[in-house]
Amino acid sequence: MTDWEKNPKNYLTNSDGSYILKKDGTPKLKPGRPKNSELSSLKLALQAKNKLTKKSKKVQKLTRSLARVKKELDVEEKVLTSNVITKSESKQLPDQIQQHLEDTGTHVAFMPNEGPQTDFLAAPEKDVLYGGAAGGGKSFAMLIDPLRYCHISEHRALILRRSMPELRELIDKSRELYPKAFKGAKFKEVEKLWQFPSGAKIEFGFLERDADVYRYQGQAYSWIGFDEITHLPTEFGWNYLASRLRTTNPELKTYLRCTANPGGVGAQ
Repeated sequence: MTDWEKNPKNYLTNSDGSYILKKDGTPKLKPGRPKNSELSSLKLALQAKNKLTKKSKKVQKLTRSLARVKKELDVEEKVLTSNVITKSESKQLPDQIQQHLEDTGTHVAFMPNEGPQTDFLAAPEKDVLYGGAAGGGKSFAMLIDPLRYCHISEHRALILRRSMPELRELIDKSRELYPKAFKGAKFKEVEKLWQFPSGAKIEFGFLERDADVYRYQGQAYSWIGFDEITHLPTEFGWNYLASRLRTTNPELKTYLRCTANPGGVGAQ
């Protein structure tokens, strides 16, 4: 038996009936039909694509879950490090912590009174005056308000009174509140300044004369508060220090805050 009879697929048939051996020794394939190796590669590529799609969907799901967990942890971290949160933020805490907040109130260093005090602390406007008779909680609100951004290092606040004895009263109240709000906060007696763990600062100053404002020349503050502003005889201090209100951090808003009793040399 000849080779073409044993392996006819390796030969081509001529018009006269003779046979010619193909050069590569392989049979011709029909046009457009992929080789077996090409079919295997295509199948592997499809399998790889399906696996990649499944992994991509899994990664997206894990990313969304991670974002939710991160948001929860951010709120918890704020509570554990500063203890200064709003009611809406407290509702985002885990159930166990919310239950603890409901069961015990000993951890609460300050809770605003319903009415003007709450309105003052919640006001989003840049300039706000909190007026009223003595004993309404204005000074406490003035001390609490600058704490809103003490977790940001660039935050600089300045609380002002007319005289040093009046300023001492505010400083004594701050000693009761600030260490409870921010663990690790330290008061520097010489500078009359609170330094917070983040690097934020709250400074105390007084304005007995208009010229005293020049002590703050070249300074920049994101929050300035005048406690009992009607004790100041002129508007000069307010107008000058308003120009010191600025910040380069987009997370910080700038605030001018005032409290006042009825009457006083600067009432008009």
